[in-house]
Amino acid sequence: MLKKLLPVAAIMFLAAGAIFGSPVIGAGAWSAWPAVNNNGAPFWDQPSADGSACNVGYFLAGGFGGCSSLKNGTPATGLNLGGSNLEYYSDNDAITPFLLEAGQWTFTLEGRIAGSNTFEVGYFFPLSQTPTLYPIFNQNNWVGNTATINVNDVIALYLRDGSYFFVSDDNPLGVAAFRNTQLLNQFYFGFEDRPNGDWDMNDVVLSAHYVPEPGTYALIGAGL
Repeated sequence: MLKKLLPVAAIMFLAAGAIFGSPVIGAGAWSAWPAVNNNGAPFWDQPSADGSACNVGYFLAGGFGGCSSLKNGTPATGLNLGGSNLEYYSDNDAITPFLLEAGQWTFTLEGRIAGSNTFEVGYFFPLSQTPTLYPIFNQNNWVGNTATINVNDVIALYLRDGSYFFVSDDNPLGVAAFRNTQLLNQFYFGFEDRPNGDWDMNDVVLSAHYVPEPGTYALIGAGL
């Protein structure tokens, strides 16, 4: 009887890991959110050229002021989530590459600060021999706009702003990941839009909710 149960237990364990584990994958790790004090460390707390308290840390954790330009309906108070509810994905406090698991992702445009008048954020399949870019939002979208995608393979995120191009999985690296520990599978992504910029990661900010592939639930059902 035990031998028969082992494969079932293994299926349920792997499937549960896909649902309850992190769909942000890479060599980094999730770290607790320290006080946001604009001291240049960790990476998301860099002093911002858009205003002394305008980096993505202030935008996510609490209110901010003094921004040079809030675009597309960006709220002046940020998301005000509180640092105790947040974690950031890094390698020893440094921005690190990551991919997103297959499944359903619902993205919401939460903010756009300064930057040029044109931008595009989207995703691509990095394992493809000839990756195609799939836009999600551009300069015509306003805060609160949402987009849902269903993907059957891992994806990487990108930002394109004129001739500048940043991705989440490799160089040029310019996308940072965060998550809300109070909400299952709720994530945030901050983008940089200049290669010689301030790396405040606030130029475009998205939230995202993840739902695993239906096949994952089927595995749990089979196990049960």
